[in-house]
Amino acid sequence: MKIEITNLKPQIAVAMKETSLNMESVHEAIGEMAAKLMAYLAEQGKDMAGAPYLAYFNATEDFSTFDIEWGFPISEPVPNSGEIFMSQTCEGKAITAMHKGSYSGLGATYSAIMDYAKENSLNCTGVVYDYYLNNPDETPESELLTQVIFSIK
Repeated sequence: MKIEITNLKPQIAVAMKETSLNMESVHEAIGEMAAKLMAYLAEQGKDMAGAPYLAYFNATEDFSTFDIEWGFPISEPVPNSGEIFMSQTCEGKAITAMHKGSYSGLGATYSAIMDYAKENSLNCTGVVYDYYLNNPDETPESELLTQVIFSIK
């Protein structure tokens, strides 16, 4: 697995947030948010302009609970609407790695990035992004690609 440091440029996105989730509840929350975001984009006559992302914030040390932002990059702003708001994708210095395979295997990629950060004396901000580069409904599980990004100070 190739792990590298990069400087990311932000892209505007339409997004939603949920708080105090765990690994059991995050999948249901993502499904509900995705449906609402897709319906809102259709209502606005807009399409995604990049890979959808899931950002993790405010995680406990053991990652048992966390907050999330589920977002879809777009090319031009849309009005905020209730729980749907304008945001932006990850910006600034970050450690990145490409995960190939099942989402259940993402923990190994996270661990590798954390080890890399420790070995290179890098300070992570605690914000982690997963960018889903292909559709799990159309892609074999072994071919799923997820770009994992750890923001650093």
